[in-house]
Amino acid sequence: MCDERSEVETLREIYYLTHGAMADTSWRKLLALGDSLEQQLKRKLLWVWPTAPDLDYFNQLLSMHGIRNVLSVGCGTGLLEWLITAAGGKKASMFGLEVDRNWWQSKYSVRSFIPLNYAENSTQLDADFLNSCCENAPPCALLFCYFNNRRAFLDYLDVFGGRWIILIGPQPALGIHTDPNPVQPQLPGNQWTLRERLNWTDRNVVAFYEKISLD
Repeated sequence: MCDERSEVETLREIYYLTHGAMADTSWRKLLALGDSLEQQLKRKLLWVWPTAPDLDYFNQLLSMHGIRNVLSVGCGTGLLEWLITAAGGKKASMFGLEVDRNWWQSKYSVRSFIPLNYAENSTQLDADFLNSCCENAPPCALLFCYFNNRRAFLDYLDVFGGRWIILIGPQPALGIHTDPNPVQPQLPGNQWTLRERLNWTDRNVVAFYEKISLD
C-alpha cells in the first residue's frame, strides 16, 4: 500500500515534470514514473496510462483527420490530455470541461494540467458555450474518457456542431461499465460512423467516430 506521503511526493514530481518549458521533453519521464507506481496509486492519479507508441498513433490520427482542438468532457485533472498534447508536440490543443467548480478549485483537489472550463448547469450547454471552452475556436472533437452518464453524453452531442467524438473505455468483457461504451456507444440515429479503433495498453479501447450528417 502507498502511504499518504508517497502520494504527495509523487504529485510533487508530476508537477515538476509538467511545469514550464521542460514539460515538452519530460512526458516520457512521466510515463516511466507511471510504470513505477503501485497499481492503486497509479489508477488514482490517472485511470488510463498509455504507452509512447499509443500516444504517437493517437496523435497521428488527430493530424490525419485535421483535429486541432479537443474538448475533453469530465477530464478530471487533465493529465491524460496533457500527455497527449506533449507527446504530439502541441500540434493539437486540449481543453477540459468539468461540472463541480467548487471541488476543482478547492485546496483538496489536484490541480488541472490543461485549461479547465466549468458548466454550472445543463441550461448553459449550447454551441456558443462549447466554442468558448476552446478559447473561442470551435472544438473539432469531443473526448469522453471512461465517461458514465448517458443523459449528459446525449446532451453534449445535441449541442456539438463538430464532426468527431473520441471515446476511451474498457475492452469488452472486462466487467467495467461505461456509458457510452467505445465499442458499442449506441449513438443516436445513423449520423455517426466508426473511423478508427485503437487498442491501448491495459486493455483500453480508443474509438474515433465521425459525424457523416451535419443536419
